[in-house]
Amino acid sequence: MLDDFRYRLRALFRRSAVEQELSEELRFHFEQAVQKYRRSGMSEEEARRAARLAFGGQEQIKEDCREARGTSFVDTSVQDVRYAVRQLWANPTFAVVIILTLALSIGANSAIFSVVDGVLIRPLPYPQAERIVRLFLSNATYPKFPLNPFDFRDYRSRSKSFDSLAAFTRGDLQLSGTSGQPVRLNGFLVTSGYFRVLGLNPELGREFDEKAELPGNGQQVILSDRLWRTKFDAARDIVGRKITLNLRPYTVVGVMPAGTEHPGNEYHSVAYGEDVDVWSPFTFEGNPSQRGSHYLEGIGRLRDGVTRGQADAEMNSIMTQLGREHPDNDTGWQVLVIPLYREVVGSSQRMLLVLLGAVGMVLLIACANAANLMLARATSRRRELAVRLALGAQPSRLIRQLLTESLLIALLGGALGLAIAVGGVKALVSLLPEGFPRAHEIHVSAAVFAFTFLVSAATGVLFGLIPAMQASRTDPKEGLHEGGRTAMGSGRQSRLRNALVISEVSLACVLLIGAGLMLRSLLNLLRLDPGFRQEHVLTASLSLPEVEYKTADAVSHFYNELTANLSAAPGVESVGAGTDLPWTGYDENAGGWSIEGKQPPKGEEFHARYHVATPDYFGALGIPLLRGRFFTEADKADAPAVLIINEALAKKYFANEDPIGKRISFTDHPKEKDWTKIVGVVGDVKDRPNSAGAEASFWWPNLQQPGPFGDMSLVVRADSDPRQLVSVVQDEVKRLNPALAVADVRLMDQIVEGSVETPRFAFVLVGLFAGLAILLAAIGTYGVIAYSVGQRTSEFGLRMALGAQRLDVMRLVLMQAAGLVLAGTALGVGFALIFARVLKSMIYEVSPADPLTFASVGAMVILVALLACYLPARNATKADPMNALRAE
Repeated sequence: MLDDFRYRLRALFRRSAVEQELSEELRFHFEQAVQKYRRSGMSEEEARRAARLAFGGQEQIKEDCREARGTSFVDTSVQDVRYAVRQLWANPTFAVVIILTLALSIGANSAIFSVVDGVLIRPLPYPQAERIVRLFLSNATYPKFPLNPFDFRDYRSRSKSFDSLAAFTRGDLQLSGTSGQPVRLNGFLVTSGYFRVLGLNPELGREFDEKAELPGNGQQVILSDRLWRTKFDAARDIVGRKITLNLRPYTVVGVMPAGTEHPGNEYHSVAYGEDVDVWSPFTFEGNPSQRGSHYLEGIGRLRDGVTRGQADAEMNSIMTQLGREHPDNDTGWQVLVIPLYREVVGSSQRMLLVLLGAVGMVLLIACANAANLMLARATSRRRELAVRLALGAQPSRLIRQLLTESLLIALLGGALGLAIAVGGVKALVSLLPEGFPRAHEIHVSAAVFAFTFLVSAATGVLFGLIPAMQASRTDPKEGLHEGGRTAMGSGRQSRLRNALVISEVSLACVLLIGAGLMLRSLLNLLRLDPGFRQEHVLTASLSLPEVEYKTADAVSHFYNELTANLSAAPGVESVGAGTDLPWTGYDENAGGWSIEGKQPPKGEEFHARYHVATPDYFGALGIPLLRGRFFTEADKADAPAVLIINEALAKKYFANEDPIGKRISFTDHPKEKDWTKIVGVVGDVKDRPNSAGAEASFWWPNLQQPGPFGDMSLVVRADSDPRQLVSVVQDEVKRLNPALAVADVRLMDQIVEGSVETPRFAFVLVGLFAGLAILLAAIGTYGVIAYSVGQRTSEFGLRMALGAQRLDVMRLVLMQAAGLVLAGTALGVGFALIFARVLKSMIYEVSPADPLTFASVGAMVILVALLACYLPARNATKADPMNALRAE
């Protein structure tokens, strides 16, 4: 057996030598037979003739030998490839058209798959990432809410489902005392075990222990690799060194390795994978029995063998216990245990799958086009195929040879498509919206190469199999007859070509309707009244260190002085400061307060977003006053307490009444001094442009802020280009406090543009694929009608000889095209009604069955397809009646 295997390998890889040996062996046996016949008395010529008759055909014997040694398949495959190459070389126009068509569609598929692979398929960069989960709370009012610190501490001590359980929240710090200006660092406060949950270990030093969570022990820090290298020259002795953060000395206890990925967060969000510069310990401070504040996000690593469902059940059992122990704050909550992967991927999963489906439809249209081209090519090769069948070729052998040609075309298209994909991926990454998950992990990987190869092979079979089977059914007698020309273009093949055109048109229609719905959604977003005026507005953020600004008075006076000084600067129309900016996802909520003379609905509480703002904040942003007044400088700490609310809060809690003069209290048993009067109602501003509506909100005046809100955003409205005021703002902040960093400097226009990046990205790609699809469908329709006209030239000539007008002939051709196009459009509209539901969460204020979009796209598809048929229809009118009569 081993010798036989060696012989087969030798026959495969040393084919020439083995073939020569076979020829010599056959020659030897032939000569032996000749000698045998010579000895029987025959002449040389008679002996050779007898030996040839007895021996049979030597080539047939060779074929039998090749079959016996199992290498004939390889031999014939090589022959088929060589023959396919010669065929393509002899028909360069056909080869270029079909290869480019496939390359564009395969390249687009590979580029989109690169994004899908990087975002959805590739595992997260943590050991056993499938065991990592996120923890949130949920109730009837808040479907997804952060944790309370002391609730988390109880989870951690009571739960048995986790190897490690940790929590974190945003905690930016300002670095000073190094060379250069103060710098705001992206930071997080984390409990002990945070990096253990992620399966990561510091490159230098250690992680925080539970002692660091005690009050007074929080001035420790772990640095990112990037910060360690850029600000501390990668000093190996950095552990144990003190650095100045928020004007306080922090001890460096560790440095994380390069590539440490942030898992993403909801509250004051930083997207997955974005740079985090520092981590410091979260310290549990305050009264453990007061559990009304929620701002921590939980993350845990499940024990081996524990399912998410089991962990979910245990956590909710613990939450029920806490509800009995702390009925004022912990009743009515449910714990959500969500896989980290799902949190990271978020809403991008649906969008990417829609894009993959769209580009897959483009590939199907390209396959239909290629199949039509192959059918037409088979017609032109009818005589060649008829001859081969007449000489004894088996239909299966013809199918195999034609499939080899299709596969070669598809693989060449795939190779070119892969080159297109490499450039396409770079373009896609540059177009991705800011904060798109795992964008840095998107590249053309080995998986993309494998995907491209498999898609190319499947494409070759898909568009090549049916034409090959059709060609193998050629009647040799009919194919060799002169009239066989028209027979190949009729009947079964015509119906097949028509079906392919109908499928192309229907798929293009589906894509165009999807693009049309997305376009209408994007236009709705762009036309949306944002509730503010973004033009000529510069924004920046400041964070006042608690060590220097310990009280609300210190914070409010700093911002009052800063805004007053900036408002006097040349080129400044107005200046304000507030705890948030529109369309940046602000999510600070206050609940449990009371409205004088009102009770909340049973089982609920009064709740709203809370903010702090200086007097000119609303004017600087262009948020309109609907009733009452704005804040003034008279709204000081010792003046009567006042509030401004938005229209959403007014409608929610003061329906059919004037809220001006109504009073709100934030204490459980308010006295007269505890009431705060509503003095103004401003227009609504949504959290996001595509939010269902604005959240109920209220604002405290800066000088009456209930606590030190040191983190604020500055809003400067300029009378011309606001970028000219960047240095003015930086200089004024530096004059007031040189230790402060001015961060997140950007135009309000940039914030607005960034808010529609995702729907714009989706529309651009779907629109691009839809445009390619309708182009391919138009080309396919043109090709089929042009082929039909070419086959029916004699018929059209006869019709004109018998009195038909040119217009009648053109109408006849266009009616044939119209039948195909209308059938395809009807099917496409039907499919689109089904598939458009998938887009429901991706479109804004547009029905998935929007009649205007469906009607417009249907009309456009019909018009484009019929325009593509105009040239063949016009060519049909040029048929010469005399030539037709002579032919008959």
